[in-house]
Amino acid sequence: MNPQSPSGDGRPALQPHSCAICQRRKVKCDKTNPCGNCVRHRVECEYRAPAPPKRRKRTSPDPEIHAKLRRYEEVLQKNGVRLDEINGIDEQRVLNQTLVTDRTKSEASRFKHLEELLEDSDGEGSKPGPGVIQRAYDTLYGDGSGLLLGFSVNDDLRRLHPQPITIFRLWQTYLNSVYPLTMLFHAPTIQQKILDACADLDNVSETMEALMFAIYFAAVVALSPEECEKLFGQPQPDVVTKYMLATQQALNAAKLLKNTDIMLLQALVILLTASRHSIDPRSLWIHCGTAVRLGQRIGLHRDGSIMGLPSFETEMRRRLWWQIVLLDARVAETSGSGTPILFDAFDTHLPSNVNDSNLSPGMGEMPPSHQGATDMIFCLARCEVADCIRKSSISLSFDGTPARPEGASVSLAEKDAAIDELTYRLEEKYLRHCDAQLTLHFLTTIFTQIALWRMRLVAHHPRHYADRGASMPQTEKDLLYRLSLNMIENDNVVYRNKSADKFAWFVNGNFQLPAVIYLLSELRYRTRGELCERGWDAIAEGFQNRIHYIIRGKSSPMFQAMSALVLKAWQARTADASAHGEPAPTPAGYILALRSTFGEPPSKGKKSVEDNHTNQGAAMSTDGATRAIDQLTNAAGGMGTNGVDGSPAQLGVDPSEWSPMDWTYWDELIASWQPQLPDNGEQFDFGQSFNLGRQQS
Repeated sequence: MNPQSPSGDGRPALQPHSCAICQRRKVKCDKTNPCGNCVRHRVECEYRAPAPPKRRKRTSPDPEIHAKLRRYEEVLQKNGVRLDEINGIDEQRVLNQTLVTDRTKSEASRFKHLEELLEDSDGEGSKPGPGVIQRAYDTLYGDGSGLLLGFSVNDDLRRLHPQPITIFRLWQTYLNSVYPLTMLFHAPTIQQKILDACADLDNVSETMEALMFAIYFAAVVALSPEECEKLFGQPQPDVVTKYMLATQQALNAAKLLKNTDIMLLQALVILLTASRHSIDPRSLWIHCGTAVRLGQRIGLHRDGSIMGLPSFETEMRRRLWWQIVLLDARVAETSGSGTPILFDAFDTHLPSNVNDSNLSPGMGEMPPSHQGATDMIFCLARCEVADCIRKSSISLSFDGTPARPEGASVSLAEKDAAIDELTYRLEEKYLRHCDAQLTLHFLTTIFTQIALWRMRLVAHHPRHYADRGASMPQTEKDLLYRLSLNMIENDNVVYRNKSADKFAWFVNGNFQLPAVIYLLSELRYRTRGELCERGWDAIAEGFQNRIHYIIRGKSSPMFQAMSALVLKAWQARTADASAHGEPAPTPAGYILALRSTFGEPPSKGKKSVEDNHTNQGAAMSTDGATRAIDQLTNAAGGMGTNGVDGSPAQLGVDPSEWSPMDWTYWDELIASWQPQLPDNGEQFDFGQSFNLGRQQS
């Protein structure tokens, strides 16, 4: 041991590094000579200079990737972008704008690889936060939200917030009328955030502000016109417009298209869900596509458990993703625009059957799912039906191969057996636990049953016949008639339940259009009997329930086509009574109103009418349906998307024919008979005529 000279103050000087023994034993050394550890263990203490660190060998990219890298750098330089300046951007400011590549195992990983190559090329190694390509995009391009949400940002959002007392009233309305049917976040957590925001609206975050305006908008839509005018002192349409524009502006201000905060996507989905009554379904379908892409960008299409995310976050991601799936499927059907995301590849699990009170942001393990009714009962019933349809389709897996043999023949008996099995599962998991006195349980029972009838309507649809139903047995026609009648009658039952008025915003947007079309078509040939009477009663009640929508859309080609069906069917019933020497049936109020508006339909001989019946699926131009959608915002009906692990090999859903809505048939109706509204300058009051006729009947 070589004692070291003491320092100037008399104390022994410390060595710059640990002694060899302490380094080998990996213990702390006091760096004296000899050190305390060596003295206690009576061993020789020796200090040696540490070996220089080994240089990490850099693996060179293969020539092809290296060539691509050079091209990328050239493109960036030609656009005036300097990598050293990009690397100097405040990375914390743009942290939440990066792709969540470390949480997804999809196509984004290849993009991330290119970013890593670019980072290595500048000799400084990789950096946390957004990659060089993302930072280049931030430098070169604007946000782009204006394409979706409009470019004008001329109002101070702070001024658009209502008073705190009104905010709490709107939040309560949202909790009572919107949240039970959507459940796309955790209400207790959001409620606390709203309370905190109301205490200091000047400093609320942009993302939270966007969510608050979306909640205001949805709550205003859910209010009755009288409640809205009492609360705001303005007509409901004016308030709806105000908060729709404010929500769009808030989303724009928060840079929706670049921000990966899940709260912004929640705000967008609320906005789209509450806008179904006021946006053209074709445009809404495009906006739903934006929500889908934003969800995929932050990895919602991959289950959080696969990515090792916390239980609470995983559950919130599942709730939001499945609401996007349900909304996209419903709008895809009403717009007739294409196949929904429902049939694409994703592995996000269904949400858990738990109450909000069982969840908290800091929880560890996810609580077990309840065996019975919870806050999630309505949403989960819809998700279960949708999941069954999805797993029964000829869809693609993540590697792009069919999930099962394409074109596999599935008999009608197998389809019915699969629907029977799904019905049993839904009954066991949810419906038998429903209390009819609770409005949410009542709606769950009605809409789940309607969804199951719609699935059977799809399975037995006339389009599955080579002649599009001309050779359909009478037993099949009877089954379709009863299914359609049940759907319309149950839809009417919802309107009779006054406790369901708070959910009118949802119910009004779920018109059972396919069922109405089939029922009216058949009533042209079913002119007597109990089922005939029930059919006419159901149609009359349905017209009365939606008279406000009828008045608003009475000039649309779609309404004219439906009016043609009604009047033709009534004409056939009157002719049948005359042929049997019976007095003509007394027309209901809506029949008189339609006659006054459009006149009698053109009379046809029996042969031509039957020919029209058997060939009602003939291909026609799509121009008629396109014009119809232009003026009618609620085109098709039913719950549409919604369910359990079905039996995929038995149900055999073709994604191109997953809906009972037949747009070709609509085209034929519109092209074959298009009455015109009075053009003599008189203002015809359809609503007054409807009610007058109803009193006469």
